[in-house]
Amino acid sequence: MIIVEQLINGLALGGVYALIALGFTLIFGVLRLFHISHGDVLMFSGYVLISIVIFGFGHLPFWLVLLLAMAIAAVLGIGVERIAFRPYRKSEAIIPLISGIGVSLILQNLAMIIWGPGQINYRLEVGIGNLNFGGLQITGIRAVILVSCILIMAAFNYWLFKTRTGRAIRATASDSQTASMMGIRPEWIIIITFAVGSSLAGAATALMGALYGAIYPGLGFSMGLKAFAASILGGLGSMTGAIVGGLLLGVLEVLTASYINVAYQDAIAMAILIGVLLLRPNGIMGKSVEEKL
Repeated sequence: MIIVEQLINGLALGGVYALIALGFTLIFGVLRLFHISHGDVLMFSGYVLISIVIFGFGHLPFWLVLLLAMAIAAVLGIGVERIAFRPYRKSEAIIPLISGIGVSLILQNLAMIIWGPGQINYRLEVGIGNLNFGGLQITGIRAVILVSCILIMAAFNYWLFKTRTGRAIRATASDSQTASMMGIRPEWIIIITFAVGSSLAGAATALMGALYGAIYPGLGFSMGLKAFAASILGGLGSMTGAIVGGLLLGVLEVLTASYINVAYQDAIAMAILIGVLLLRPNGIMGKSVEEKL
């Protein structure tokens, strides 16, 4: 039973990683851009979220907190794209990358100036107690996180593959010039892509807040690195790969912390990243980096 509980814990954590990796992969698929500051959008959105929820309105229903986090991150993501990436869209690939690093540093330092360099502890209530199934105990927080991740990923999948906007995004990712000739406005597609991709990071920050109840300026770097590792593990450019990579990374982290040493929990992301790049550069799903969404 213990190993099953640990697997469920790992899937809950991996679901959070998968949401972040999905946003990262979506932006990469459309713009061919490594959104280095994606994790810091998550971090800064988390600070804004707890300032509003904890220090502003007090206790709100968790579903409302989740939607609020997604909205905050979407607005921040659009702002980052307009300021940091739009002016360099036609530049060499290294220029947007450097700009993204600059945004990352700005958000980290801005968070330290506003909220301080230390860790802030808080509590987000999910309103559900522990669940027991024939001796198998699942904490209410992890059950809510797992269900929320499944619902958000299902909604995202439906939106991307079944709606007109989603088809337009995939068409732009495949061939932006042809898509533009067919009446699709690439500028709006880019804005929507950053809004949706960042909103997934916002959902992750709310779920992580419920799980750990702590935030600090360096959280963005850590989460961004794990999102990148999950994307590489699953197959860069593959939405399914991002989900698989995130879930697998979460499970491996929890098992490492439980059965080896908690000090190695974060190191597993880098070990996986290096190992996959050496042994299988295309990732588990086997999708080439040159392929589109």
